[in-house]
Amino acid sequence: MNTLERRILDISYRKKLAHIGSSLTALPIIKEIYKTKNQDEKFVLSSGHAALALYVVLESMGGRNAEEAFDHHGVHPDRCAECGLECSTGSLGHGIGIAVGMALANQSKRVFCLVSDGECMEGSVWEALRIAEEQGLNNLHIFFNFNGYGGYKRLNLYSLYAKINAFQVNKKILFTSISQLPGLAAHYIVLSKEKYEELIGE
Repeated sequence: MNTLERRILDISYRKKLAHIGSSLTALPIIKEIYKTKNQDEKFVLSSGHAALALYVVLESMGGRNAEEAFDHHGVHPDRCAECGLECSTGSLGHGIGIAVGMALANQSKRVFCLVSDGECMEGSVWEALRIAEEQGLNNLHIFFNFNGYGGYKRLNLYSLYAKINAFQVNKKILFTSISQLPGLAAHYIVLSKEKYEELIGE
């Protein structure tokens, strides 16, 4: 377990948070994006329920204390450009459309967006992908977190992969998982003392 994963677990345990699986699987993707993007380029976390991962990445880069960021902005991020939060997200499927608009408005700057697999049940995701393709938005870079579960059930990732892959846009589809928290438990579990100690001990 790395330092940022431990930070997510610590805050989740103290605050009695769910969405642990979403945050832990989004974490390496957000880290990769922040290693790639320039400071003046925008990142939209369309899967706003994974905001804790964004808070800990920003903290690791010298930003606001992640626990304070959670206390101020909540489970889903509120826009605060000076804090590194470019967009208020949480309603599934909305962030990618906003990212398309940002990329269209300033095509000289790259825009990065992270979308969850469960989010792809929303029609707005497909509308955004269609527009991005039609407009030839080469400055838009979309990352998909395929952890295998939506809010209610396991997803057919191979079917979803084929549909997304058909769009001629800059995309990266990443298959992620957490062996210690399999299935829907990763999304809804609120850590008990015993489970927290088990996870941080591994």
